[in-house]
Amino acid sequence: MSTPDAGHSEVSTTLALDMVGRAYLALALLYETAHPGEFGGVQQKIRTFVEDNFRIIQETSRNESMTTGTVDGAFQLVNSVLSEVENKIATMIRPTRQMRG
Repeated sequence: MSTPDAGHSEVSTTLALDMVGRAYLALALLYETAHPGEFGGVQQKIRTFVEDNFRIIQETSRNESMTTGTVDGAFQLVNSVLSEVENKIATMIRPTRQMRG
């Protein structure tokens, strides 16, 4: 793959992950709204699933089509999305928890 193609692929991957991240955030907020306090457990299951899948990809990808840098970069982007969602959900439910107390 030539350098311009590699750069275009990275930009496409970043944009795709950003779009998926925004959709995930919207779904997470809807879920927490519909099921107050239950998102934490679901998020941990999702995070474990994602981490396991990236580990499997790294272990099984031995060819040039999926370089370690690409997998690591994608994992960092996904991990930052999951962390951002956790923070936004925590901010959203914090006042609700204080009202209960």
